[in-house]
Amino acid sequence: MNPGVRSGLMPSSAPKPDDNRDINALRIDRSKSRPRSGKWIGRIVSVTILAVLIISNWSWITGLSDLATPKVEVEKVRRQNPAARASLSGVSSNGYIVARTRASLSADTPGRLVEMNVVEGSYVTVGAAVARLYHEEHDAALARAKADLDLSIASLARSEADIATGEASVERSDSDLRAAQAAREAARANERLAKTDLERAEALVEQGVERVQLLDRAIQAHATSSAEVERAEATVGAAMAAVTETRSRLSSLTVGLLEAEARQRVAEANVDAAEATLEKTFIRAPFDGVVVHKEAEVGEVVSPNSAGGRSRGSVVTMVDLSSLEVQAEVPETSMAAVREGGRAQVFIDAWPTESYEVRVDRIWPMADRQKATIEVRAVFVKPDERLRPEMGLRIVFLPDDGEDVLLGDAEVLVTVSGNAVVERDSVKGVFLVEAGQVKFKPIKCSEGPNERLVVESGLEGGELVVLHPKEGLSDGDAVRTE
Repeated sequence: MNPGVRSGLMPSSAPKPDDNRDINALRIDRSKSRPRSGKWIGRIVSVTILAVLIISNWSWITGLSDLATPKVEVEKVRRQNPAARASLSGVSSNGYIVARTRASLSADTPGRLVEMNVVEGSYVTVGAAVARLYHEEHDAALARAKADLDLSIASLARSEADIATGEASVERSDSDLRAAQAAREAARANERLAKTDLERAEALVEQGVERVQLLDRAIQAHATSSAEVERAEATVGAAMAAVTETRSRLSSLTVGLLEAEARQRVAEANVDAAEATLEKTFIRAPFDGVVVHKEAEVGEVVSPNSAGGRSRGSVVTMVDLSSLEVQAEVPETSMAAVREGGRAQVFIDAWPTESYEVRVDRIWPMADRQKATIEVRAVFVKPDERLRPEMGLRIVFLPDDGEDVLLGDAEVLVTVSGNAVVERDSVKGVFLVEAGQVKFKPIKCSEGPNERLVVESGLEGGELVVLHPKEGLSDGDAVRTE
């Protein structure tokens, strides 16, 4: 086969000139497209550079503007609790209301919580069941212990009945013994009489006074009486044996009675133990109080030793509201004004315009070296139902001859730093910062605590004021605070 021929096709010939022109017409002329793409890239680069220049110039212009605007130090006008006025009348300290009687209730034994009878705010009396653990097994154990007790009581009753029967048998045997002994004495008397008759009959027969038949009857009577004596002796012996037997049986029954009594005491102790174990499934209130926290829910496992485990420790926390008192940490430098039994006033944060009279009850014997404070506890003279544990307060310790701080309907105390107050044209005021500008605001003020001034009019609290304003600062000046 010809190598140039494949599958019946003729071998291809060299391209003709016309064929080359047709092929060149199909080629893409890349020389014309390159200038167009390069033009677009150049435009994009130009726009990017222009944007960068604009942003840079804007930042530079803004920076120059910020440099031209003076920076000032500012502070907010404070709007304080009215109880802060009390600090002007005596040594004061912040504190909280706490309960002297407080308990976190836990179970005496591990178990699953199946009943919860309280929520936060529930009032419970001493001994009330706050919650309960799974107890069916303990119920069954108590029922069995009570059944054993009933059985021991029945056994003791049977032993007591046997004792009564034994005592009756002893009495009957004693009576039989006495009767046998009496019969024996009668037989012996008959024997003596028969012997006397026999001796008399023998003498009469020898003398020939009586016939031999009299002697025979006397001999027979004596023999009969001797037999009666022997039978009476035998009866007495049998009666004595019966007495011994019945007394022995009574002694055995007495031992059985003692055993029955002991078994009953054991059964009673088992019942007490089962009841005590069952009682451990109850979580009861140790005093009258209010539940303030509920730490566990039904279905959770609780245990008195829950450290490091998955079980809960305490179930609820309750406090005795009648034991509420004030807890305050007083600086050591102010302790000279505090003494046990001393007067004080408390201003609760929730009702700042009202005060409560308290008396210092206890001063802690040890200071806190980290805080340089000493804990003080004070009791309310006239507590009311509004007081709650953990409420914030301010306590003012008054001198013995001092007067109570009466706030009445006092307004909120507004204070400002003395470094913000300046005088312009014989008018005291402050420079407020509003929208990047300052505005002079006249105020009336008086001396206050801690180098601050109490604002009587002109400010409401919360405004930004300039601290240490410069002499040339005036209304409308632009300032920056950062």
